[in-house]
Amino acid sequence: MMCVATSFCSEGSEMLKCCLSGDDGNLLPSSLEARSWDSTLDKLLQSSYGTALFRAFLQKEYAEENLDFVLRVERYRECAPKKREREAWKIYRTYIAIGAPHELNLDILSRKVTDLAMITPHVSTFDTAQRRIVSLLQNDAYRRFLKWSVYLRLAYPEMYTAGERENEEEM
Repeated sequence: MMCVATSFCSEGSEMLKCCLSGDDGNLLPSSLEARSWDSTLDKLLQSSYGTALFRAFLQKEYAEENLDFVLRVERYRECAPKKREREAWKIYRTYIAIGAPHELNLDILSRKVTDLAMITPHVSTFDTAQRRIVSLLQNDAYRRFLKWSVYLRLAYPEMYTAGERENEEEM
């Protein structure tokens, strides 16, 4: 499930509704499920809701191409061998090449290793670049995501509601 909103709702329940509501009318994940996402980035990405919410966060930070690349490489690995070379070049032109439409912020070594692997694309062509991007996501964006008010409201509604009540009483 993907958040297709380009203009962002307020940082409250409206954000959750716009990013997590689907055509099938599924309910939001439980706070227990949402709390489980703070164990690892992999756990977050195993959930379609978690992935959608993380994408919304990355869109807010103008960095969703990182997640898109990681997920696309995972699908690339599952491609039939005959389709793999064509898909490798699509990924390369979209994310890796200098001046690509969604160029990733890769270090020179990761980019060079990927460039060389493109001579003969194979299942592990994007491993170095993907490891680099996953590392960036884990050590930067994911940590900020766990402090994002939208995630916190979903994962810890009782704390947020209590905090709202305290603020109202002070006014």
